Amino acid sequence: MTPRQAAWIAWTMWVVGVAAMVLTAVVAPLNPPISTVQSAETALEGALWISSWVGFGLVGALVVSRRPDNRIGWILCGITLGVGVAVLTPTFARFALVTEAGRWPLGEAAAWVATWAFFPVLVLVVSLVVLYPAGDPSRLGRWVLRAFLFVASVDAVVYAIRPGPVEGDTPPDNPIGIPGTGLLLDSAAEWLGNLLALIALVGVVDAVRRYRSSAGVERLQFRWFLFAVAMFPLMFFAGGLFEEFVTGFESFDPVVIVFALWGNGTAAAIGVAITRHGLYDINRIVSRTLSYAVVVGLLAAVFFGVVTAASSILPTESDLAIAASTLAVAALFNPVRRRVQVWVDRRFNRSRYDAQLVMDRFSHSLRDQVDPDRVIEGWVGVVSETMQPVSAGTWVRNDFGTVE
Repeated sequence: MTPRQAAWIAWTMWVVGVAAMVLTAVVAPLNPPISTVQSAETALEGALWISSWVGFGLVGALVVSRRPDNRIGWILCGITLGVGVAVLTPTFARFALVTEAGRWPLGEAAAWVATWAFFPVLVLVVSLVVLYPAGDPSRLGRWVLRAFLFVASVDAVVYAIRPGPVEGDTPPDNPIGIPGTGLLLDSAAEWLGNLLALIALVGVVDAVRRYRSSAGVERLQFRWFLFAVAMFPLMFFAGGLFEEFVTGFESFDPVVIVFALWGNGTAAAIGVAITRHGLYDINRIVSRTLSYAVVVGLLAAVFFGVVTAASSILPTESDLAIAASTLAVAALFNPVRRRVQVWVDRRFNRSRYDAQLVMDRFSHSLRDQVDPDRVIEGWVGVVSETMQPVSAGTWVRNDFGTVE
């Protein structure tokens, strides 16, 4: 396969996956709920949930376009395509067999595919964890992939022949479900699902073990991935606070925005790590993220504190209280951000903090320094102390065009 052919296939996979997701977001609001206890979901919420997977295929297509032999790029393309098929087939089956019964073809075929369509996505996600970042599994990871693929295939067959609803607890039902086997296959599906979770956990342990033994660029690539994954609990918590104290919307769940940002952010982190672009900035990104998280928390406390204090003095829901809180937060943002950034760097990114101090001292000394030899000596000292190179030297161009 030529690089051009690989790029064409990768972009086609992404386009087809995104098209399937867009079609799902359009058709899903037309269908009745999949469960008798399901709460209503807006079209925007559904679209945001689905869009969480768009970035994986986009990054995968970009990676494959540059490096057609990169397995991680192909896995990312497969994730977006697989999710597109997995979300479209039950939606289309419900539309063709329930909403507009008898008017659209391939409804039963889509219903059957929907019973097992998400298993390829699970296999791809576990493969991503086991193969990342080099694309070659360890000895344990190889056995994890084989075991997970085998169990997932058996579980997919169980779901493919299990009777009952394709999704939720309302029609359509599996068109080839075997009557009378519901209890047996339900028990088998539950047992196999638990086994899949256990195997996936072993894959995560293998990834942690490989991270602990990694070094150099590979360790930096791991850091990008782990950083993106670790951001989810923080973003989820922030989204919950935003919904509870700021929006209070009953018809929209802002957590879906968090999930969409996290999903596409994780894909972006993987792409940056694979292409080895800007890996030296990971410590700075971590420190900046921590500092801004602390700043947001402090300013949020100030905002709610001022609103509460002002509301006890001013009339309820006064616009003046909101305006005063906003002005206070705006005035405090830069001073708080600078102080918090110094505090975070001092404790979580000490090397950068110390290097910054050394460079600041050197820049201040240049104001009173006129001797070129002393300037060169100071410059070499700063480089040696901050960068710690094996050797350091200087060259100076004199008036005769030669180098000393």
